[in-house]
Amino acid sequence: MLILEDLYLGDVHPSERSFKRSSQYARALHEVVEANDALNETLDDEQSELFEEFMTAQREVNVLTDCETFCYAFKLGAKIMMDVLTEGQMREI
Repeated sequence: MLILEDLYLGDVHPSERSFKRSSQYARALHEVVEANDALNETLDDEQSELFEEFMTAQREVNVLTDCETFCYAFKLGAKIMMDVLTEGQMREI
């Protein structure tokens, strides 16, 4: 039950993940950063402020989406484990 202890103590942080610098994610992230930098160079102060507001709102949407996805996936995994452990008898309950 070590994972439950880690969860209780706040040592489990599913939103904090590492990635390999050579991964597809790293390459995509690099492209995003480069595009962001290039776009910011073309914006005036008012446009830059508006773009920053947009990015802040988009980050909030991403956090909410990630949270919902995590919760759904966790519940689905639990349902799969219950089905496996009860050999399908959970459907009768």
